[in-house]
Amino acid sequence: MLGAWFGREMGADIGVIEGLAGFASEDRLKAFGAAAASSGAVALFHVAGVTPEAPDAAALQGEPPHRVIKVTAGMIAGARAGLSTTAAQAIDAVAIGSPHLSEAEFADLERLLAGRSVKIPFYACTGRHVGRALAADGRAGRFAVQGITIVQDTCVVVTPILQDFAGVLMTNSGKFAHYAPGNIGYNVQYGSLSDCIESAITGRLTRDEALWQ
Repeated sequence: MLGAWFGREMGADIGVIEGLAGFASEDRLKAFGAAAASSGAVALFHVAGVTPEAPDAAALQGEPPHRVIKVTAGMIAGARAGLSTTAAQAIDAVAIGSPHLSEAEFADLERLLAGRSVKIPFYACTGRHVGRALAADGRAGRFAVQGITIVQDTCVVVTPILQDFAGVLMTNSGKFAHYAPGNIGYNVQYGSLSDCIESAITGRLTRDEALWQ
């Protein structure tokens, strides 16, 4: 069961998330932290059994939680709906990589593409160190042939990379989803990485609902 306990320290909430042991990779924690900081004043979180200072609820320092939230499938669906700012089915562009993609995430992208090409602009944002590795072993060239544009050391919501000034951007980044409407004028459809890839291949919103159960 995924849930969160909240305690207090010096007048501020301390959140301890339970139920992610074995699932919370470094890249997933990175994405979670970026989305949490973008959507609210979340400066710190603990994941029981994952982050080294929180082998269990010890991060609450022996105090009982003052609030407990059990995360349900309905809440996850509601969060996805909240990050999506339009009901439009046509997708104009896809952007991933906020925070910047790691090499492991590029491996996931390559695996899910399975040799196919996208039909709409698809931007994968990363840092120059990962970009150098992709260029060195030929992956950057293969991605380019498949229609993937690799953006280094910046992203589509702070640099005028997208060709138009309005449309629908699909992303798997909570951070992009929060900033795109205000920063670049794009509406958002939010989905998983595989949802983003399949939508980029078809040009229309495509979701595997089984991933959201």
